[in-house]
Amino acid sequence: MKLHNIGLLTSVIVVCGMSSIAYAQEKLDDVGIVFRDGISLNRKIADIVRYVGSCSGYYEESVAGWFRDKEVEAVKGRRVRITNEKFADISNKIPYTDRKYEKNGKSQKIGFDFGSKHRGSKFVVKPGDNQFSYMIYDGKYDKPGMKVIKKGTFSVEVKTDYTERQRDISWKNAPRFVCLNLDGQVIENMTKEDFEKCKFRGSQRVGSCAGRTVYGKVKPLRKIKDDE
Repeated sequence: MKLHNIGLLTSVIVVCGMSSIAYAQEKLDDVGIVFRDGISLNRKIADIVRYVGSCSGYYEESVAGWFRDKEVEAVKGRRVRITNEKFADISNKIPYTDRKYEKNGKSQKIGFDFGSKHRGSKFVVKPGDNQFSYMIYDGKYDKPGMKVIKKGTFSVEVKTDYTERQRDISWKNAPRFVCLNLDGQVIENMTKEDFEKCKFRGSQRVGSCAGRTVYGKVKPLRKIKDDE
C-alpha cells in the first residue's frame, strides 16, 4: 500500500484551574480530558486519511474521551459542565457539554468532532489549542440547592495526522451474468427460472471496495433466440 505522510501538527499543553471559590494554579495534567487511545491527558493525535485510486474515500477518526479531575471525587449525583466560549454563535449562545461525574474517577464519555461550530451531540474542537472552562457541581444545574464543587480552565491540544493512501477495487476473477431490460439496465433479484427466460443478457465484473460490493460496467451479450 502506498503511503504519503502529509503533515503533523505540533502540540503544547498548558493546564490551569481554580478552586471552587478562588482561582488557584493547578498541577499540569491534573485536570482535563482522557482521550480514548490518547497519548496522554489533554493530548490527542487524530488520524485523517484520504484514499485515492479506484476505491477512493475519506476516513476521519472518531474522537472520544472522558473528563477527570484528580482532586475531585466522582460520586453519585455529581456532574461536570464544560464550555467553549470561542465557539459561541451569533446569538452568543455558548456551546457546552454536561455529563455525569459519578464513578471510576471520570465523567460519562464525551464525543468530539472537528469544525468551527457545534452541531448535534458532539463537542467540536479544532486542530491545535482548545481552551475550555469547567464546573463540577452537585444537584441540578442553575436550580435551588445546586452546589458548586470546583471551577477551572484547561487546555486541550489536538493534532491531526493527515495521510494519503492508495486504495483500489479488488476484482474477483469470475464475472456475474445478468439479465438486461430494453434500456440495457440490469434487472436485479431475478429467480433462476426468470433468468433462463431472459432474452438480453450481459456480464459484469464483481469487486470489493471498503467492505462493500461494487460492480463494473455491463458488457452486453448476444440476444437469446426464442428456440434456445
